[in-house]
Amino acid sequence: MDLVQLRSRLGQLYVPAVADILDDMGYTEQVLKGNLRPLYSDVKICGPAVTVSTYWYSSYRRGERNIESLAAIFDACYNGCVVVVACGGNREAACWGELMSNAARSRGAVGAVVDGAIRDVPKILEIDPPFQVYSAGFTPADSKGRVEFSETEVEIVCGGVRVRPGDIVYGDYDGVVVIPKQVVWEVLEEAEKKVEKETEFRKSIRQGMNFREAVQKYKVV
Repeated sequence: MDLVQLRSRLGQLYVPAVADILDDMGYTEQVLKGNLRPLYSDVKICGPAVTVSTYWYSSYRRGERNIESLAAIFDACYNGCVVVVACGGNREAACWGELMSNAARSRGAVGAVVDGAIRDVPKILEIDPPFQVYSAGFTPADSKGRVEFSETEVEIVCGGVRVRPGDIVYGDYDGVVVIPKQVVWEVLEEAEKKVEKETEFRKSIRQGMNFREAVQKYKVV
């Protein structure tokens, strides 16, 4: 997969257009839950998923952290990837933070998506260039003793969406969509056509065209 070309072309689009095309193609459950919000309003992410599952303890456990399961996340990272961590919506502890962001960035990751909580937000915001992170909220509570990172590069459910290793994660200020890797180029081509029509629709409406006439002409609503 040509990630440079993919990121360049998707960078000219927006997530709602891609989500619409996926709906039209029958992939109707690809948008992550709306409570996942980005740290930056103006930074898009696009890249193949490196997936991570978690295991939550029923009560706090003392003892050393499982370093190997944590290190496996960064071993799996590569240039252009997006780390996707499945927390089952649990926000009782942070499953991502600044040290993990730096570790992932050093391996080439462009961002992370976590359907749970994150922490060290001011320090993540200091990373340059920006490391975009989507999450369901913030908490200072450490993952140590509360949750373990169990498996890497397996199929997971994050934000209500099934994500497989290598599926394309695309996010902007509206939210995150997952494009199944087997249809990514088809989705891209159709989304480009849709955005072109929407651009013409927008221009025509601003120039005074009647709404019904514009809908009939461009078929985008």
